[in-house]
Parts: sequence; C-alpha cells; structure tokens
Amino acid sequence: MEYSERRKRKIGYIIAIVALTAAAVTMTVLYAVAQKGRMDSEREYRALAESTYSKSYYALLYNMDGLETATDKLTVASGKATRQEYLADITTYATAAAENMSAFTPEDTGDSKMLKFINQTGDFAKYLDDKLNKGGALTERDWQTMEDIARSVREIKSSLATLGDEVEQGDFSFVDALKERDSRFSETLSAFDSKDVEYPSMIYDGPFSDSLSEREAKALTGEMIDEAKAREIAGRILGGEISDISVKEGSKSVFESYDVEATTPMGRAYLTVAKQGGFIVSLNYPESAVSSAILTATDAENVAESYVRTLGIPSMKAVWASLYENVYYINLAAYEDGVILYPDLVKVKVAADSGRVLGMESLNYIYNHTARTIGAPTVTEQEAAEAISEYIAVSSCRLALVPTKGGGEALTYEFFGTKGGENGDKYFVYVDAESGEELKIMRVLDGERGLLLQ
Repeated sequence: MEYSERRKRKIGYIIAIVALTAAAVTMTVLYAVAQKGRMDSEREYRALAESTYSKSYYALLYNMDGLETATDKLTVASGKATRQEYLADITTYATAAAENMSAFTPEDTGDSKMLKFINQTGDFAKYLDDKLNKGGALTERDWQTMEDIARSVREIKSSLATLGDEVEQGDFSFVDALKERDSRFSETLSAFDSKDVEYPSMIYDGPFSDSLSEREAKALTGEMIDEAKAREIAGRILGGEISDISVKEGSKSVFESYDVEATTPMGRAYLTVAKQGGFIVSLNYPESAVSSAILTATDAENVAESYVRTLGIPSMKAVWASLYENVYYINLAAYEDGVILYPDLVKVKVAADSGRVLGMESLNYIYNHTARTIGAPTVTEQEAAEAISEYIAVSSCRLALVPTKGGGEALTYEFFGTKGGENGDKYFVYVDAESGEELKIMRVLDGERGLLLQ
C-alpha cells in the first residue's frame, strides 16, 4: 500500500513536470512568435520611415534646385511680367521644399532655422508679388534681400547635394542618421543659419487689406519735402538715440518717396517717407525674438491706435488683431460717423511682451483715403440679416464701407457669426445696405501665422 502511494506521487510529479515543461515550451513559442511579430512590425515601420525620408530628401533636392534657379533668374530680371513669373516660382518651390523639410522632425534634428528660412523665402516672394500687383516698385533693399536669399539657397542646395554620395551607399539609414546628432546628415540640417538675410517685417492681413483700388495717392497733400526734411522726420519718428542716417531716392511708380535708414537701439530701422507732405509710408525695425505674450489684444490695439495718431493719422479704429509668435498684427481702419472705412487701412505690428511698435505700413490709406459723402442705409439691419444663412449664428453687426470690384465702394452691414456652435467656424458676411443683397463672405482661419481670412 505504501509502495502504491509512493508510485502515485511519483507519477503525479512526472505529470506536473511534463505539464510545466509543456507550458514553458508553449510560452517560449508564443514569446518567440510575439517577438517575431514585433520585429516584423518594427522592420515594416523602419522600412516605411526609410522610404518616406528618402522620398522627402530627393524631393527636397529637386525643389531646392528649382528654388535656386528661380531666385537666380529673379536677380537679373528687369521686366515686371518676368519678375512676377519668377516670384510665383519661388513661392511654389519654397512651399514644396518646406513640406519636404518638415518630414525630418525639426524638434529633433535642429533644422528649424532652415525650415523657417524656406518658409520666409516663400512669404517674401509673395510679398514682392503683391507689391508689384498693387503698382509698387521693388526697392534697393528688396533687391539686396533677394541677393542674400539667393546666396543662402545656393548654400543649402550645395550642402544637401554633398550628402548624395553618403545617402546612396547601400548601408545608409536616414532613421539612424537622424537619431545621431553628430551624424553628417543631422549636422547639415542643423548647421544652417541665415544671419545674412534680413527680411522686412511683413504684416499679415485682415479684412480687405488687399483693397488698393485706384492707383492714385489720394491721401497725400502738402508741399514736397527735400532730403533734409526726410531726415528730420525720420529722427522725430524713431526718437531716442539714432545715428548713421542715410536718405536715398525711393519709388517713383505712383508717388515719389525717400528710403531712409538709421541705426537705433533696436538695430537698423528702415522707413519710407512720401515726398509729398512727408507722410510715413512704412516703418520696419529688425526682427528680434519676443519672449512672451503679456499684452492682451485690447492692449495691443490701444498701442496701435495711439501710435498712428503720432504719425498724424486721426480717427483710426482697430478692426482686426491676430497674434503670431508673440507679435500682434493689427489692422486699423478710418472711422467716420459710426462707419468703418475698410479701404483706408493702416497695418501695425506690436510686440506682445513690451508693447513696442515693430513696424507699420499705410499704402491702403495713402491710395484710398479721401473726403467722402456716405449716405444712410436704405435697408434696416433686420432686413439685411434676412440675407444671412440660417446656419450662421450672428453675434455682432456694424456698418462698413467696403471696396468692390472695379474700384468702387459700397456701404454694407458687416455681420460676424459662427456656424456649428460657439467653437464652430467663424465668418464675416457683408450685406449691401442699399439692396439688401449678400456681397461677400470671409471665413476666419486659425492657422500657423495666427488668425487669417479666406
């Protein structure tokens, strides 16, 4: 009996050992399968990443080659049509190159300076194209900036192209190269610094900011000033300790002006002063980092409204404010008898940390501001509201004079509302105050450059 019990226990142990062994084998097999699946998945992901990086690299080379060709051609173009053709090419190639560049995770590789340069190049080309479309002329500073851009583009293309031999080696890996900060590929992406390129401070647009109607400087009055007076005006506007002031002949396309440069505590400042009456056309301080957004939009609007009064432009009201990289872009419009005059715009840049003015531009005001007789609306606000889509919940309304096709102007009701609830899409809708017909709709976009209109 005792022998039988021992035998049973022994068999039980054997069964338990066999069962545990089988379980271990099963777990080992399952683990091996899981590991293989994970490794296969990682290999697939790595292969996909390598393919994406490779395509982005070669596409970037192609677009930088096109950008180099377009910038080089622009620097020797003399006709307006050819200049605009190459400016359009620059914008197209820069946009595509920036998309290619974004594939290389800027926050990890340190290539944000290169990406920012490419984006700014596209913006600058569009800015120059808009200037030519509005009857303006490219200044000496514009040409110098484009020369600097062309040189930097050549440097980027050359640096990227020299990586070709390394990239085409059979054992090259974009994934590994991007992980290693000291790899030649990562260093090439992070080493670029466009210190030689000083972009003008471009002021992004709000409602009707492109409404340069007739090419006539309606707002310019008074006597013609000489270089000495332009120098005096620049000293008054810049204030503080300034030095090394230079005055040169500026644009002569629609009205004559002086281009003035001066060294200020903030760096080299650039002004354009109209010869007739000494009116300030534009002012740009050098770009500098703005640490944080302390001012509210209302604070920035008050700064902008006060600043343009010091320039001799009264009765201006902030109609649009957008915050981008801690800088407020403010649009001011003339305000008369309760009506916003959108054709008469002045644009101002305000630093959100200190409230200092970084730039201004008044071309719309110069071309469009004049004495007007504005009649009363013939339809009521309630009647005009009937033209608004039932899907838009209106939250505000005011009278606004807006530019129309063909260089005309129309008195409208400006309705602001949202579609899809409080956090839905935002719209401006303009209804003719005489006919009650809907004239224009603008959608507010919250994009990379702050609030924009489409």
